[in-house]
Amino acid sequence: MIIAASKRDDSPTTKHLVVNFTKRDLILYALGIGCCSKDNKGEELRFVYERHPSFQMFPTFLLTMYFAAESKSKGHSGIRPFPPESMSLSKNNESGIIPTMFLKNADDVQELKHLPILHMSQSLVFHNEILPLNNSTDGDDHPVTIDLQTRILSIRPRSVGTFVTTETTYYQEESCIATAQMTALVFGLSPEKVVSWQGSDKIVPTNTNLTTKNIATKKTMHEFNIPPNAALLYRLSGDYNPIHVEGTDDDNHGPILHGLCTMGYATRAILQHMKRFSKREMRMTEIRCNFVKPVFIGDAIRVEVCCVNDGIDDHVSVCFCVYRSSSGEKLVDKGYATLLQSKTAASRL
Repeated sequence: MIIAASKRDDSPTTKHLVVNFTKRDLILYALGIGCCSKDNKGEELRFVYERHPSFQMFPTFLLTMYFAAESKSKGHSGIRPFPPESMSLSKNNESGIIPTMFLKNADDVQELKHLPILHMSQSLVFHNEILPLNNSTDGDDHPVTIDLQTRILSIRPRSVGTFVTTETTYYQEESCIATAQMTALVFGLSPEKVVSWQGSDKIVPTNTNLTTKNIATKKTMHEFNIPPNAALLYRLSGDYNPIHVEGTDDDNHGPILHGLCTMGYATRAILQHMKRFSKREMRMTEIRCNFVKPVFIGDAIRVEVCCVNDGIDDHVSVCFCVYRSSSGEKLVDKGYATLLQSKTAASRL
């Protein structure tokens, strides 16, 4: 499903940010999701070696820009504070992910800053490929600039906390590249303290009835071991939430792996699945999923991928789920992705 690209706007919750990235950032991200951890000469080498003839951006790399983007006036580099500027969805960054206009009492801002934020669902829809602006002949790794527009789509107070759905649109030279939607849970924020709000824009559904259990055609299973340094490496792509290093006070499992890192592992499984069943070169046009339970450092996970259709109008759709190998617990649910036959490699730089 392709949704229309969002138009630029200046609503009260909209922020305009900018981010630069280089080939080094692409490589660091790909290593953070485990690319080439078993085979440094296989298909994944194209994501981690800049001299590979098909060197390209890993599809879900765009999602890291949400954490690294800043106002044009800042120009920071290196380690950034958490939460990032993109998660302070108000004009003066005073209240974090929920602007004060949606708090019944402005004094609750300080409580909001100390509550944990859990990633519940994520979608990413591609509209255009990134222009190949990094083909310099001088050997330098020149940065590529992307503009981001982030805004709130809904605020839904519930007994467990408050769910906030945001949308981020990515632009390069006025061309809309992609749109991402994320739902986060501000865990423990009482519904009595929040004003419920629903915007007029459409939220990408993540409640598809397709599962790997009820589809038997072209199913593959992919096992991954999450190494001890997985979160330490992945955080260098921009998400410096300390929960991924220090863990939480109320669990005995240790640090939690970034949800988007788990999504990256699942995307690797999808690409391996496609390579097994199709000789055509495919580029991803959409991916979405729900995060049901956390993945912990040291876990072994199993990704199940099934074809929903097989090349209808040059499109292939798959569904996927992620399980904890030791217990069979479902960790990522209602995963869905579409891929399109490509004449050239997607997002080559």
